[in-house]
Amino acid sequence: MMRRTHMKRTGFKSHPHVHASYQEMSREERRAASAARTMAQCTPRASTVVACAPVAAPVMKEAPAQSEAYRRLVAALPCAHCGVQGLSQHAHLNLGKGMAMKTDDRTGFPLCCTRPGEEGCHVLFDQYRLVPGGADAHHELGKTYGAQTRAQIRNSGQWPKRLPVWAD
Repeated sequence: MMRRTHMKRTGFKSHPHVHASYQEMSREERRAASAARTMAQCTPRASTVVACAPVAAPVMKEAPAQSEAYRRLVAALPCAHCGVQGLSQHAHLNLGKGMAMKTDDRTGFPLCCTRPGEEGCHVLFDQYRLVPGGADAHHELGKTYGAQTRAQIRNSGQWPKRLPVWAD
C-alpha cells in the first residue's frame, strides 16, 4: 500500500527587506510608490522631431457604380473566354479591389462558373491561371473583355436607364 505524504503548507511570511511602513500603506499608496520607483529607474531619452513635407490634400475617389440590372445583363451573356452559354457570372476586374473596396460594376464581364468535372473561367481568372503572364496579363485581358461587354450591351440597347454610360 502506498503512503501519501502531504506537504506542509506555510503561511505567507513577510519579507525581511520590506519596511513596516510600506506594509501600513494603503493599496493606492503602494501603487504610487511602485510607480515612482519605476520612473526613477527610467533613463530619459532625447526625442527626435522630423520635419515633414506638407500633407497633400486628399483626393476624393468617385464611388463605383453598382447596378444589379447591369450585373444580370452581363451574366446572361456567354462566357467571354470560352463561349459557353448559360453558365456565366458577372466577373469583376481584379484591379483596384481591396478590403471593403468594390470595383465598378461597369468594368465587369461574363465568365463561366465552375461545374462538375470542370473548373470555370471565373475561378481561373480570379486566381490568375486563365492565361499565361500573371496578374498583368489578366488585368489587360479583363480590361479588353470589359470594353467588349460594355459595347455589346450598349449596342443591344439594353443599357440600364439609371446607370451612367461608361466612357471607353
